[in-house]
Amino acid sequence: MSAEIVFSQMLIIFALMLVGLFLCKKGIVSKEASRDISGIVVNICSPMQLIMSVLNNSDTAADRSDLINFFLFSMLTYLVLIILGYAVNSVLRIPRDQRGDYHLMTIFGNCGFIGIPVAQALLGSESLIYVAVFNLCYNLFMYTYGLWIITTDTDGTSMKDQIRKFINPGTAACVITILIFWFRIQVPAQIQSLCSYAGQPATFLALVVIGISLSEMKPEELIKDRTMFLFTIIRFIIFPIVFVSVLKPLIADTLIRGTMALMIAVPVGNMPAMMRAQYGQDDTLTAKGAVVTTVFSVITITLTCLFV
Repeated sequence: MSAEIVFSQMLIIFALMLVGLFLCKKGIVSKEASRDISGIVVNICSPMQLIMSVLNNSDTAADRSDLINFFLFSMLTYLVLIILGYAVNSVLRIPRDQRGDYHLMTIFGNCGFIGIPVAQALLGSESLIYVAVFNLCYNLFMYTYGLWIITTDTDGTSMKDQIRKFINPGTAACVITILIFWFRIQVPAQIQSLCSYAGQPATFLALVVIGISLSEMKPEELIKDRTMFLFTIIRFIIFPIVFVSVLKPLIADTLIRGTMALMIAVPVGNMPAMMRAQYGQDDTLTAKGAVVTTVFSVITITLTCLFV
């Protein structure tokens, strides 16, 4: 896997973030507008992008048993990440009001917006069906466990309200995706086009939202946060290397193992920040985590790939 290719992908990500920063600094898009944009991405664009990823791979030649095993490994991986999230909060002695953010950043990497183009560039199009399966697990956990963390941090939110919020476009898209893939449902071309048009803006809009969040952040805040730096080392260097080393005797297929390793190594995702913004919460820390870990991802992803 070429470090040059990884670096070029990161430059594209940074450029799109800078677009959001520029738009906000120039007053073209307001800080308040990021919440509305987040709502569009979370409730429409991302669910449609997930469904479209399976439609694009509905005729794949991948072995079904391999996909099932990959799905089970992915589910197990998220359970491990949840446990790791509690460990990170304990080891780094994260303040109580920041534990939810660090927990989200530990669990939910950018396996969609960064993972998809990087996987295609480094592993080839054959890896995308596995990336789609991993993203399916991502959404299953994001719209259930992740949403639970976010709504728990909202004062006055009852358990009944939290359970009701589990029924949302994200979980609906996950169920639809599973049904389409498992039963090889043939979807009319018009519906495929609809999903494609609605899902295509997801990457751009999501990164613009991160850029808007950065508009009120001082540059020194990105490099002088000791806790964030230690978090990056633990979550994106130590853990991926250990995880890949454990995977080697368990997964013989280098494509499957490489895809799993890459999904673990991608930086903090922007979905936690967008969902924070959608619920009217402070998304500064999660946005900063996405930027800082993306800055270092050229190094962290490359190191992880060396152990595959």
